[in-house]
Amino acid sequence: MHRGLFSFVLCLLVAAGAAAVEVQPFTELWNNFAYYDTNLERQGFASILGRCEGKVGIYLPDSPFQLYGAYYGTTSQTSDYFDNSLFAGAGLRVKPIEGLIKRKDRTWLNEWIPDIKIFVEGLGANYLKGAASAESAGLSKTDTRLGLDLWHEWNLDKPDEGSPWGELWTNLSYRSSNFGWEPFNNYIFYFQPKVGRHLGRGIEPYLRADIVYSGKSGASYSFLNVADYGVGIRFEPWRNREGASELLGKFKMFFEVLGVSYLKDKPAAANQVVDRDLRFGIDFSFGRVY
Repeated sequence: MHRGLFSFVLCLLVAAGAAAVEVQPFTELWNNFAYYDTNLERQGFASILGRCEGKVGIYLPDSPFQLYGAYYGTTSQTSDYFDNSLFAGAGLRVKPIEGLIKRKDRTWLNEWIPDIKIFVEGLGANYLKGAASAESAGLSKTDTRLGLDLWHEWNLDKPDEGSPWGELWTNLSYRSSNFGWEPFNNYIFYFQPKVGRHLGRGIEPYLRADIVYSGKSGASYSFLNVADYGVGIRFEPWRNREGASELLGKFKMFFEVLGVSYLKDKPAAANQVVDRDLRFGIDFSFGRVY
């Protein structure tokens, strides 16, 4: 089913090239490559880990809906299948509140509300390493996701450097399998805020948090009920430089030091219980906000 839907998306994208007046394509890419000391996964993880996410699709003609192909990938130096995976498929989404708050009426208190999206996605799984282990564990090969998603930035493009800047990504979704070893049929909530200051020349210290919470309990689901929080500093050399390429506009180099708290049960294995993480690397996105 997911392959058929994904093929349908690709056919629509081809049609978009022939009827550009009627349909509008869009592209959203996010990539992060960094060294992680624990990765909130185990003591002494000490590996480079890459995460990437992409959506390519079209606005449906005379409609607020977007139809797209999506992928979510991870790759690392380890041989673990869960750190070397690619989930891909097709989705449909809409901004239900976009037209309710007029642009002239938006303030820093409500300007993020029109960016809320409702989405549904059907995804399939592939493993770049450890595929045999994933198969022997009986992992689901498909997942259906339905939920809400929000990405918003404050005071980062042409900023007032005397005022704070902020970023917020949050996602609440119901998942049929979550590509796990048993029927999931539950929700996962992600909440990732960053708030910082401008020091000039693209240097931005900040406070950050990353909260994951789900309806699942038990030691085997500790990774879905955890919070990390701490400080970071990043450098965006091309963000507001005149004449800079749009592709490099949101390129960042970053360094973070974080503490960790478990919101429900801790992992069963002692070496998987962590209380900190140190990470540094690069992060860049393109067309992240539509």
